[in-house]
Amino acid sequence: MTEPTTTPTAAVPMTPFVVAGTVPADVITDLADFRAQAIEGMGGKGISFQPGGPGGEVFTVPHPLLLEDEQHEALATSLNTPAIARILLNTSDDPAVFDRFRAAGGRSGDVMIAWRRLGEGVGAPKSAKQ
Repeated sequence: MTEPTTTPTAAVPMTPFVVAGTVPADVITDLADFRAQAIEGMGGKGISFQPGGPGGEVFTVPHPLLLEDEQHEALATSLNTPAIARILLNTSDDPAVFDRFRAAGGRSGDVMIAWRRLGEGVGAPKSAKQ
């Protein structure tokens, strides 16, 4: 008796059927929510300091993936620790955060320690010297 033979067929990629005006389930449409969930999974939004002690202002070094593109571009050309700390702490809404941090007793080295810890595994730049 002979066995039936089968001819192998190539796998045909399936394209999901999308109705006009709808979005496939695997497409991210809310980037803010996507970022928040991703950052939470990587340990949080940043590392906070209170150099003036209890009751003083709290300063936060943001997670590298939360920086604006302009901040990343500025970091790429910064060669010294104080300049990098300014870029990380100051915001467009409050350009004097670094000065208040220093006045409260914080040091740019503190910011760099936090930045390096947050950047582990992310590839955050340390300075333009590299």
